[in-house]
Amino acid sequence: MSFVKDLFWDEEECAMQLHPPHSRYVNNSRYCLHLWKPTDRDIPMPPASFVGIIGLGPSEAAMLFTQMSAIS
Repeated sequence: MSFVKDLFWDEEECAMQLHPPHSRYVNNSRYCLHLWKPTDRDIPMPPASFVGIIGLGPSEAAMLFTQMSAIS
C-alpha cells in the first residue's frame, strides 16, 4: 500500500485507508483497498509515539519484542 500511495501522492503527504461503519460500507471487490486524502484540509495524525518507537527499524523492533516476550 505504501508503494501505491507514493505513486499518487508525494512521499511527505498523508493518505489513509478507511474502514467505514458497516452501514456505510461499499464492497464491490474483496481484493480492492482504497486510499483517500481530502483535498481541502490536512488529515489529523496521531502522535508518532502512539504508532511505534521512533527511530527503531523493523529488525530492531522484532528483536526488542522477542526480548520482551521472553521476560514475561
